[in-house]
Amino acid sequence: MATLNFLFLMIMVMISVAFFTLMERKMIGYSQLRKGPNKILMMGIMQPIADAMKLITKEFNMNYSSNFTLYLMAPALNIICSLLTWIIFPFKYSFSFMKMAVLMMLSCAAFNVVTIMMMSWSSNSNYAFIGMIRTISQLISYEINLIMILITVIIITEQMNFVNMSKVQKYIQITMLLFPLVLIWLITILAETNRTPFDFSEGESELISGFNIEYSSTSFMMLFLSEYCNILIMSLLTTCMFTNLTPVNPSFYVVYLVVSFVFIWTRTTLPRFRYDKLMKFNWIQILPMTAMMLSISFPMKIL
Repeated sequence: MATLNFLFLMIMVMISVAFFTLMERKMIGYSQLRKGPNKILMMGIMQPIADAMKLITKEFNMNYSSNFTLYLMAPALNIICSLLTWIIFPFKYSFSFMKMAVLMMLSCAAFNVVTIMMMSWSSNSNYAFIGMIRTISQLISYEINLIMILITVIIITEQMNFVNMSKVQKYIQITMLLFPLVLIWLITILAETNRTPFDFSEGESELISGFNIEYSSTSFMMLFLSEYCNILIMSLLTTCMFTNLTPVNPSFYVVYLVVSFVFIWTRTTLPRFRYDKLMKFNWIQILPMTAMMLSISFPMKIL
């Protein structure tokens, strides 16, 4: 039964990713005063299916100098890692209720860095290697913020399961107590998911497509799915951590969609940072603020 539940969850995640990409393209289109995809079926509703078929049927190209085994393994491990993160989502089935869900999420996030390293090294491309250095330094830097924010929430709620975090906030929410922490969290998850304005792995003017420059066809589709899986799971964690809503409440899904929309909104409005400014922004401004919030959480809990 647990296996069937997990497979059903994976299928639903893939469908969610497909239509989230459609929503993103529609929103970007309207922000630029155009319609976006609107030709395939009714108002372009089947555009994600057509895109998937196009990518699957494309020719698979590979450099002769690439490391064949790692080159093929890395995208598969990347998407598996992103999908495994979804088992921390608090469904009513016992297979996904984890007391240590925070540790599972951090483990998957850490392994994601390893898959990026495998992809760039096995591609044997200078552009991919520079993209890897940028991406890994960015992810590791902002993961420190991510861990400190999670520790702050764990101290206040005394829970390491995300659904229990929301239940504990029944009478007073973390958003009311530490609102700057929510803003820092939103900046951090934008950097963790490589989204605008922190998408330095894909600087077109400098690195073309970054660490995935040598990938095409099904391998590229796996990387694409992995990125959007991470966006959806981070939106979900935000809803669980900073609201008192549970999955049985319809408002939970409204907030979830709003947080997901923030990722699209930032892409339509904000330009890309300079890389050195991004790192200074983290180490000089964001990290001290996160440390201060963490230090505040101890006396708050005692009081």
